[in-house]
Amino acid sequence: MNENNNSNNGMLPKPPNAGSFLAFWSVFFGGIGLVTDCLPLFSIWNLPAGLFFGLTGIVCAVLSKQGKPFRHQAQLGLILSIISAICGILLSLFIIFVYDVMDTNTPMGEYFRQIFETTTQALMPHSPSGD
Repeated sequence: MNENNNSNNGMLPKPPNAGSFLAFWSVFFGGIGLVTDCLPLFSIWNLPAGLFFGLTGIVCAVLSKQGKPFRHQAQLGLILSIISAICGILLSLFIIFVYDVMDTNTPMGEYFRQIFETTTQALMPHSPSGD
């Protein structure tokens, strides 16, 4: 009796190509980078996260090429990752600009300080008015 009646004639299943695996991760990192760029900056970790995820997605997309033309998934991951990296760089430069201007006595510096003070007061819990 034939004990080997598998449809693939006893051969092991073919593992997925490493290029498609890396292309998937490039889309994933590009998308996560865009999401972290769009979140409000409530913590210091959100600032470099979009830039970090974007650059990681670019690396994964380039590594997925493996001497062949880019797959559609790798092209999407590359586009998302580039947009994420650019947004991360622009966000970083904007925050550096705001903190530099806040140290000056110009009207714009006073305006930024006033915005931060009112935002901090609005987010702080209020004590009851009877105290």
